[in-house]
Amino acid sequence: MSDHKNGRGFAARTVDIEKLRERHEQLQKDLEASQKSNDTEDRVDTILYGPFSMALAHFFIKHGVSANKITLLSLFFGILGSFFFYPQNVGLNLLGILIEYFAVVLDCTDGPVARLTNSSSQMGRFLDGAVDITNFAAIYIVIAFRMTKETIPFTNTNWSWWIFPVLIVCGYCHGMHARMADYYRSLHLHLLDRKSNGCFNSSEQIKKELSESKDAPFYNKLYLRVYYSYTRAQERMSPNVVRLLKAIEADDSEISEYAAEAYLAESRKYVQLTNVLTYNLRAYALDILVLLKLHAWFVPFNIIVLGGIMFYMIAKYEKIAGDIYGEYFG
Repeated sequence: MSDHKNGRGFAARTVDIEKLRERHEQLQKDLEASQKSNDTEDRVDTILYGPFSMALAHFFIKHGVSANKITLLSLFFGILGSFFFYPQNVGLNLLGILIEYFAVVLDCTDGPVARLTNSSSQMGRFLDGAVDITNFAAIYIVIAFRMTKETIPFTNTNWSWWIFPVLIVCGYCHGMHARMADYYRSLHLHLLDRKSNGCFNSSEQIKKELSESKDAPFYNKLYLRVYYSYTRAQERMSPNVVRLLKAIEADDSEISEYAAEAYLAESRKYVQLTNVLTYNLRAYALDILVLLKLHAWFVPFNIIVLGGIMFYMIAKYEKIAGDIYGEYFG
């Protein structure tokens, strides 16, 4: 009798394992289907956040939660986690890091939800980037208050309120890094599929949309004005890329296709730099420095190291665009 029961119990456990395996395989398939492209996907994101974000994506889709609402939920947890960076307590700092991790999982969930439900939008892309910067800004502000009572490295002088302008510069540089990373990654995705990708816009297109939105709600016009300024800032830092893109979009012959393919071939060598400049490296460096109580060193890391990577990335893309424009349209 006991053998019979044990056999039935073993069979039940076997069925459960098979169901779990099938569920895992389905999540993996959906994860691959929801990715933007193999070129631009961050390998670290896929490993650390992918399985969790895909499980959450299924949950949110089932309950009808939109991608933009998930983005705002990420904002809430990002700001909540930032408060735990204030105490000089490793345990509380670790709790803040865990909450920030959950915020990032949510941030990695909104994109798959948008793509799996065919609800990707210009607003969603802009909101996603704005939330990333806002979450980091909250951490900067909290750390600034923490550092007002700490001494400047190699001196006996307190930072006092001087730390705020220092971290404002740090935050401005962060925004610039993320803005240019977003530009090159979005352009790469746009040129991969120009017919179906509608989330990349030039400043001229946004300006035209703004001029046609006289009767639109105030918040919509405000968003377009901010988005126009954001895009113009991207374009001013990469004029060769802007010129090449205009030439590709204006040309109806096969030359534009050849030029786009040539650009993508070269862009693949550097597109992973866009992931370096967005979240992971910056966040992990800050987390480690906070736990070691060396967070003051994040400022030169962010401005000098990540700034150097950004200028290297811009120089490479500008050279690529200049060479391809000269070869195909010059």
